[in-house]
Amino acid sequence: MRKKSIVHDDPITFEVVRSDLYAICEEMKSVMMRASFSPLLSLSADLSCAILDHRGDVVAQGNDIPVHLGAMPFSAKGILESFALDSWKPGDAVLSNDPYSGGSHLPDMTLLSPIFDASSVVGFSASRVHWPDVGGSAAGSSSVTDEIVKEGIRVPPVKIIKAGEPDRGLWTLLFANVRVPHDRVGDFQAQIACNARGVERVSEQITRYGGAQMRRIFSETQDQSQHMINTILDKIPDGTYRAVHHLDGDGFTEDAGNGPFGISVMIEKRARRLCFDFTGTDKQAKGPINSPFAVTASVCYYTMLALAGGAVPPNSGAYRGIEVVAPEGSLVNPVYPAPVVAGNTETSNRMVDVLLDALAPAIPERAVAGSYGCAGVFALGGWDAVRGGRFVHYETIGGGMGASAQGPGIDGHRVHMGNTMNLPCEAIEASMPLRIDAYELIDESGGAGRYAGGRGVCKVIRALTDDVEFSLLYERGLHPAPGMLGGEAGRCARFAMEHVDGTKTALSSKTVGCRLMKGEGLWIETAGGGGWGEPHESDD
Repeated sequence: MRKKSIVHDDPITFEVVRSDLYAICEEMKSVMMRASFSPLLSLSADLSCAILDHRGDVVAQGNDIPVHLGAMPFSAKGILESFALDSWKPGDAVLSNDPYSGGSHLPDMTLLSPIFDASSVVGFSASRVHWPDVGGSAAGSSSVTDEIVKEGIRVPPVKIIKAGEPDRGLWTLLFANVRVPHDRVGDFQAQIACNARGVERVSEQITRYGGAQMRRIFSETQDQSQHMINTILDKIPDGTYRAVHHLDGDGFTEDAGNGPFGISVMIEKRARRLCFDFTGTDKQAKGPINSPFAVTASVCYYTMLALAGGAVPPNSGAYRGIEVVAPEGSLVNPVYPAPVVAGNTETSNRMVDVLLDALAPAIPERAVAGSYGCAGVFALGGWDAVRGGRFVHYETIGGGMGASAQGPGIDGHRVHMGNTMNLPCEAIEASMPLRIDAYELIDESGGAGRYAGGRGVCKVIRALTDDVEFSLLYERGLHPAPGMLGGEAGRCARFAMEHVDGTKTALSSKTVGCRLMKGEGLWIETAGGGGWGEPHESDD
């Protein structure tokens, strides 16, 4: 006897509600962007929204940041370990950013708000938002340190809103430990509104269809994604696939020559199971390139979805056939108090290149050459004498994507684990004592091949006031993006500080503690992507 299924019994209702859940996530994002104070959120959209079931698993998500979304269930489950389902009330909200409890890095704040039917929790409205500053030793909380307590304020799961009323003690404590607290409060209020919209919209569906029916739709939405990902797994030949890549360094050791740090993966495919085994990866680093387990798992989930080519609605059901083995105390599963701020942004993107390289022999038609390999983070801060207050600026800059059998790599794009939008130069100049002197693609920075790698980006930021602190967290400064099937490597990233007399001082890909004086400039040139195929086969 066939198990009752809404997909079969009432497919129209199922598809209407399922599609609406994904649309609700997009509406939540729109609320956040329109209400937030920071350009990083209102324009660049460094945020992610999802609807979770009562277990903390993703049912639907926005077209947002992959490194946020794949890791979000780990954070949700950490929250539910602290706050059991029967302890939640309507109007509650729990906040956490702890990388050792499912978080990614400290600037990414996860907020969960419960969604009820008449009697119990049906699911959660969830958001993960990158706050431009959460304290720590450097402006923008983007630093090279040797322990996480120096990276910013670490927030274990706390019920910051109880039955609709903010916990003023927690609120005061939190915002006393960040730079430019007025803006951070505004961003957090936008995040609260974002979650409230998700609660409101899903509650409307519960009123219409009932809690029991919505639970079935949640479950079968995940089942459908599992079924669809299985058709992709069926196309991958059983076997074992390996690759090893190396990171530039951790900010402490690269100049001393003690790096680089190796990421090793063995991918075993058996039937409809895929095991990503990182045994052999180097031990956790002194510096902040360590990737929390939730981020490492998120990389594996993203890679599988990317190979599906957008054909599978992303949610936790798609990940049921994926196993992740990451040795404790390694670069891809560090233990406290290892710093992790760049593991989320830089190491995660380098891991994608490793996984795609390993899987290339299995699915050559989907193989992609190496990309620029990072989120490309720079952060600045100081005193704005014109506007009479402190300022903090955090930004990611795109680079070259690797080429593939489908064609050339994309130029100047935020690839793989990041999906933020371009931050207009005018928005920066209008709100901070900075001027953007150049923002352009770098010709011939992509590796040659039948299809060329994508071009990197040059950006020059000029200080219009004294004593502007800045930090860089990048990759591919030492190891270029490799080509594939005869394609050539892309150009390495380059960084420099330009002095008022026009001379330049070269910087490493991980630099912290430097300051610009008025008239000095920061030059950032991101890496190009690797080429695909022999260059002599090119049509150009």
